[in-house]
Amino acid sequence: MQFQRSISSICIKVCIFIYILNLLHACSIAGENEGIIEYDIEFNEEERKKNEIIDLLPKTMKYYFKNKSSVSEISYMGVFRTAYISNFQDKTNTILFYFMPNKYYCTTNFGEKTIGYDPMPGIQLEETGETKDIKGIKAYRVRVTFEDKSQEPYDVWYTKDFKVHNPNWHTPYKEINGVLLDYRIKMKGISMHMTLNKFSEEVVDTAKFQIQKSYKKVSPKEMDEIFDKHLNMF
Repeated sequence: MQFQRSISSICIKVCIFIYILNLLHACSIAGENEGIIEYDIEFNEEERKKNEIIDLLPKTMKYYFKNKSSVSEISYMGVFRTAYISNFQDKTNTILFYFMPNKYYCTTNFGEKTIGYDPMPGIQLEETGETKDIKGIKAYRVRVTFEDKSQEPYDVWYTKDFKVHNPNWHTPYKEINGVLLDYRIKMKGISMHMTLNKFSEEVVDTAKFQIQKSYKKVSPKEMDEIFDKHLNMF
C-alpha cells in the first residue's frame, strides 16, 4: 500500500511538472506569434512651435501582431484614428484614417509606395553587432546615417524575438528584418521618436486586421490629399 501511494505521488508530481512545462511553452509561443507592443511618442519641440496640430496628436502608439501580420495604430478618444495594416496572407498594406465622422481606407500591394511616411533620401543602415536589453527584450543596434552629412546620425534598436513577416517593408527601415523598439520616423513633416513602453503577450483579435464596412475606399492619391487636408486644418 505504501509503495502504491509512493508511485501515485510520483506520477502526480510528474504530471504537474509536465503541465508547468507545457504552460511555459504556450506562453513562449504566444509571445513570439502574437502580442501587443505599446510605444511612447516624442515629438520635435521646434516643429511643435510651428505646427499647432502636434499638441493634439496622441502620445502613444500600439503595435499588434498575429500570424506574421501586424497593425500600427494611433487613436484618440474615439475622435481620431490612423492605422497601418500589414497583411502577410494577402501581401497588402492598408492605411485607415478616421477623423470624426469620416472614415477612409487605401490598400496597396507589398513593394508599392506607402502613403504617409516622408522619404529619407540617402539613408544608410549599418548593423553594429551590439545588443542590449530593452524592457526584457533583446535588442540589436543599427547606426543610421545619411549621404547628406547635415543630417545628424542616430541609433535604431530592433528585436528578432517576434515572428512578424518583413515588418518594416512599408517604412524607411525596410532593410531591417526585425520589429523596431526604438526608432524615428517622419510623417507629413511631423517628426516622431518611438520608444518601447511595454509589451504584453495578449491574444490579438483577428478583427484588428480587418477593414470595417463603415470605411470608404479611396485611391492612394485621394488618401494623400485627405491626410494633407486634416493636418493643415490649423
